[in-house]
Amino acid sequence: RGIGLFLGVELTPGPAPSHIVNRLRERGILTGVDGPHHNVIKIRPPLIFTKEDADFFVRVLGEVLQEDLV
Repeated sequence: RGIGLFLGVELTPGPAPSHIVNRLRERGILTGVDGPHHNVIKIRPPLIFTKEDADFFVRVLGEVLQEDLV
């Protein structure tokens, strides 16, 4: 307990973070929503999180964000 990585991606006005979190879940990535304005996607990866995992997350997040722009 208390050991690990905790990151947040703060979103400016745009797609609803809850929608993004749901789309990420559909793609196999578990995240959550946090922050006083509920505009932060919180990421709590396992300790065995690799560079390949980070690359996968960034790629999928980019794809999800692009979906909302179309």
